[in-house]
Amino acid sequence: MPQQRASRAGWLGVLVTICIWTGFILVSRHGGKSALTGWDITGLRFGVGALISLFFLPRVSLPPLRVSALFAVFGGIGYAVAVYAGFRLAPAAHASVLLPGSLPFATAVIAWLWLGQKPSRPQRIALALVFAGILLTAADTFSHGPRLTGRQLLGDALFLCGSSSWATFTLLLRRHPAPPLAATVAITLGSAAAYLPLWLLFLPSTLAQAPVAEIALQAAYQGVLVVFVAMILYAFAVRQLGPQTVALLMAFVPGLSALAAVPILGEPLSLLSLAGLAAVTFGAVLGARATPGAGPAR
Repeated sequence: MPQQRASRAGWLGVLVTICIWTGFILVSRHGGKSALTGWDITGLRFGVGALISLFFLPRVSLPPLRVSALFAVFGGIGYAVAVYAGFRLAPAAHASVLLPGSLPFATAVIAWLWLGQKPSRPQRIALALVFAGILLTAADTFSHGPRLTGRQLLGDALFLCGSSSWATFTLLLRRHPAPPLAATVAITLGSAAAYLPLWLLFLPSTLAQAPVAEIALQAAYQGVLVVFVAMILYAFAVRQLGPQTVALLMAFVPGLSALAAVPILGEPLSLLSLAGLAAVTFGAVLGARATPGAGPAR
């Protein structure tokens, strides 16, 4: 009976995590269309996250300073700056493919080049499907005519930069293991210490002109739900259900977020985008099945 309750709690945890990560694409794209700049949303993410981190700081053991700094650069500032800038330029469907969708591909390529970890044959097949999804997304960008192509290409490139930054952080976390909460506190406090002074003093901001409701939405979603709640629930679900089960379920986040963007954001899906999403989803499922013990990063 206790095992059944733990299993149910694990399924509930993974369901809520899927909802939060799906909502991240939608809320961030909504923020990209709002009065806020990408610099502002990044500042809200780290500012609110840092306040929560200070509460947890006495309860965790942080990684060494050098490791914490690397976590902050790749898992914090590098990821957030690229991603929130990309959401101002490219639609949610592209973000779905090029952020959570391309993450296994980026992680495998960087691991191969940096650590010499060659993927197995089943993993190579899965990565080929993911790469096909990326190419189909690029083809969709070129189908919109010259006026939108340049803008969306830059957004797509920023999403790929964000995915590569998070992939690098994932590999750093494998080399320097840290509990999820300790890694989150290190990322958030390190990013806030480096980024917030630059944002407040030098970077463009429209925070004073933005509606209070929009500021509250981005602050609560980015700084609380994405940074802390999803991370804790994900780690809990992995403990209860196993990393491979959770990874398989997370493979459906790209498709869910892109489909939800149609009614919520009014962004229609082209056939090329649908094909790209299908390729990325199948690739992610195959990759999770071919990699026992591997789970996706946030």
